[in-house]
Amino acid sequence: MATQALLNTRRLIGAALEHAPGLAVNAAARFQPHRLLPGLAYGPEPRHRLDVYVPRGGATPFPVILFLYGGSWSSGNKEIYRFLGAELAARGFLAVIPDYRVYPAARYPAFVADAAEALRWATEHALRFNADPGRVFVMGHSAGAHIAAMLAFERRWLAAAGVGRLSGVIGLAGPYDFEIDTELLHGVFGGPENRRRSQPLAHVTGNGPPMLLATGEADTTVLPRHTRTLAAAIRSAGGEVETIFYPHIGHREIIGAFSPLFRFLAPVAADVSAFVSTRRARAANTVDADGSGRGWHERL
Repeated sequence: MATQALLNTRRLIGAALEHAPGLAVNAAARFQPHRLLPGLAYGPEPRHRLDVYVPRGGATPFPVILFLYGGSWSSGNKEIYRFLGAELAARGFLAVIPDYRVYPAARYPAFVADAAEALRWATEHALRFNADPGRVFVMGHSAGAHIAAMLAFERRWLAAAGVGRLSGVIGLAGPYDFEIDTELLHGVFGGPENRRRSQPLAHVTGNGPPMLLATGEADTTVLPRHTRTLAAAIRSAGGEVETIFYPHIGHREIIGAFSPLFRFLAPVAADVSAFVSTRRARAANTVDADGSGRGWHERL
């Protein structure tokens, strides 16, 4: 019975995310304290638009969280994730959710460059929303976590966008070391010869930003080994990383758990909040550009 209930919940979350703009998963966001500014331009392309979720009340200046959604680098839109933006704003964070170019209109690394430009916009406009441009985090789910990790480790993207060191990066169920072995992946990334340069694992250094990597133990879309492998590489390089593995949670549940309707599944929003909050003091006085001051524990 418990297994069937979990399967039913997964189907419900899948349907809710697929049709989120018109369903209760986003309708519930209206009752959370926030102000939404939709469709702001961060670049010249039609998909260079972002939504900003501003907290109502709370301690200022707010930390900034830029969220990058998944969709196999070939689909997705920011309106689906109103539930997530509202939840982050209700917890006292300025949430910025951009669209970015996807395949087949764009190929790697266009979406990484877009994410860097959205991050530039968020940093430059933070003060406009009573947020702190010195406390900027990037969070991604699935393909979005891959993009977030590329921003964390391949520093040329932030440099090109004029963005400094990130306060932290949160990867949820991300693919960090995968084969280019399907028609879709060939289209997105080119041939297998591009595998190394397109993988976060290949760019790990010890001086990247602090990272929280979380996944569900029941994820069969992006296997938990991706989280374990990347975390091991970061630790081996002397970097700072915390990992969380949620029992019985799959690929969609980990992001669906941000909705008040599905919060009971796993404390993902609370864990993200704790990670960002513990970086507040350090972000203001950090001197660990060379990777000093590490020691996050692993949570199993």
